[in-house]
Amino acid sequence: MTHKPTPARSAPTEAPPASSLAAAPAARRPSLSLALLPVLLIVAGLALLLAGQARSGAEEKTGPATLSPAAGAVEPGAGWAAAPTTAAATVAPAAQGVAAAPSAQSTPAAVSQSLEAYCLWPNDTLGLIAQNAGVSEAAILAANPGWTGHAGAAIWLPAGSVPPAQWTSPLPAVTRVEDLPFGVSGYYLGRDNRQKRVALSFDVGYAEGNKALKEELAARGIRATFFVLGGALVKHSYIVDQILDNGHELGNHSYTHDNMLYMPQEMVRWELATTEQLAQQARPGATTRPLFRAPFGAINDTVLGVTNSEGYHVIGWTVDSRDWTDNITADAIYQRVTEHVCPGAIIAFHDVNPANAGALPRLLDYLESNGYQFVTVSEILAP
Repeated sequence: MTHKPTPARSAPTEAPPASSLAAAPAARRPSLSLALLPVLLIVAGLALLLAGQARSGAEEKTGPATLSPAAGAVEPGAGWAAAPTTAAATVAPAAQGVAAAPSAQSTPAAVSQSLEAYCLWPNDTLGLIAQNAGVSEAAILAANPGWTGHAGAAIWLPAGSVPPAQWTSPLPAVTRVEDLPFGVSGYYLGRDNRQKRVALSFDVGYAEGNKALKEELAARGIRATFFVLGGALVKHSYIVDQILDNGHELGNHSYTHDNMLYMPQEMVRWELATTEQLAQQARPGATTRPLFRAPFGAINDTVLGVTNSEGYHVIGWTVDSRDWTDNITADAIYQRVTEHVCPGAIIAFHDVNPANAGALPRLLDYLESNGYQFVTVSEILAP
């Protein structure tokens, strides 16, 4: 809280000596117009004030409408409903958007049910996509009025298109992970952007609902990747068992979740090594290698150099669910993911909270009903 400085009081002014009063010239008697001047000024001020209030009221009636919170927000699903909104050592949100690329123009989720999605690969051209899909370029642009052509963006193929899984042209040549698309936060798109496969990823510390999340996913036969915060393992080492016993994949999300852009090499190395050591102590044979997601998705040459030397690949995301956003609803998360998901996508979530707990069961139903299979991050990156 900031405090405004108290204005200094002015020193009392001494009265001039009587001799000076006597010497002062006699004041003129004020004329009638001068006497009425203060009254006129007051009246004018009141008129201006009333006019301003009237104009303000008109602006409130005619100005742009503000969005009200979505009605009928979905309540958290069973098993995840008890998740608290805050918890000790909860991972802070990723600050950046989709790694390497803005998303294409949003399309209502209801429309996506009948259209095929495709994730743009670097150097994809509109002409090549149209040729593979067997439709015109104009038809693709009509289905994507916000076309950007940015790699990693999801586009919708118009009705009548050949699905990407049936395209006969060869996939881009990829023989190792290092050949995959790499953006501002790491590798952001899977090896095969034609087959309907997605990787669910969670940046986690400790939250009450996380255990139920892992179990619910396993009960549906879904394997996901959990990037764990080392600091949470100090008091909650069983998190590693929860991940691995339910068939999920373990990754490294640093120890402190501090922004690594401002760390020297030695500190970055310590963050990685300490989290890896805690994972191994929690469960013999466990390892976070070779997957690392930087806090906030923030990386630079120093971070990349250290992570590579420590045997890690830096993982970004194709779709940020934005489940970390203040006041976000389950409906908003559901709409965002369904509008931007595409074959080969890596979808980023965080610790369980009421919003993502309500969205996830619906998202899983949507993806399954649209033919998507769930794989780990390692599997979706595999050449």
